[in-house]
Amino acid sequence: IRSKAQTPPPAWEAIAITGKARAAIRRATRESVRTQYGALGEHILKRAFARADKSYSEELLETALTELNQASTADLLAAVGRGDVSAHLVLKSAHPDYQDDRAAQASPMPEEGWFGLEKGAGLKFRIPANELDDAVKDHVAKNNDPYGPALPIRGLSGDIPVSFAPNGGAVPGDRIVGILTASEGLTIYPIQSPALKEFDDQSERWVDVRWDIDVDNPERFPARLSISAVNEPGSLASIAQTIGENSGNIDNVKMVRKAPDFHQMIIDLEVWDLKHLNRIINQLRSRATVSGVTRVNG
Repeated sequence: IRSKAQTPPPAWEAIAITGKARAAIRRATRESVRTQYGALGEHILKRAFARADKSYSEELLETALTELNQASTADLLAAVGRGDVSAHLVLKSAHPDYQDDRAAQASPMPEEGWFGLEKGAGLKFRIPANELDDAVKDHVAKNNDPYGPALPIRGLSGDIPVSFAPNGGAVPGDRIVGILTASEGLTIYPIQSPALKEFDDQSERWVDVRWDIDVDNPERFPARLSISAVNEPGSLASIAQTIGENSGNIDNVKMVRKAPDFHQMIIDLEVWDLKHLNRIINQLRSRATVSGVTRVNG
């Protein structure tokens, strides 16, 4: 408890008695979050510098502090991790001679772009993560860079502060991308999410990410289902029972449409991975009271 490495849970502020204790908990929470954003910012910058085949060092970042209006490299890294400062801007400030020619490259996709997005130029996906382009391979080998181009995502309890798509989530097994939002940090979306169209022309906000699951400390991830069921007594109980029997955890239930003979609901649940989610979906579809189940990718 007294270790200098410990960080008190934010909830402790509500039970602390003295103002000094509450202030200390708030300060420790801010420092912990700042450290997490700093780690995320470092990952993002190292990946961006590697893609550009440019050297990366704390000394180089220091030369860019004045131009980027940051007091220290720690502040700069945290600002990048929060999405307040773009990696491209840091790269240009640290290496004024850098020319970004990605936008000029011809898109290898049809006019509709990546996965139905209107514009695909400048967006790069590496799935699986070990399929690196030659420039990144050379940079990683030359600089002994352990990060590589894709950011490892473990979960909400990992060292990297992330959130998941608010209208559907993402689970291990999904192909994923990260979107940086100012003052919010990194949000993880499944690659099939329609919400990604909003960021079609904002390639600087896209971050290559990959799953990095700790098998010794399993964690549940958010998913959303749309279910149509027969409107009769016990149908909702049957759905909840099926999810529970398959080790799913229901987070929220919302009725979105009611009719005399059926009703439609949205269920937010937590699952271990895509295989687990698909098993729950298949089990729900086998119920006589369920007429349809689809996953919602918000």
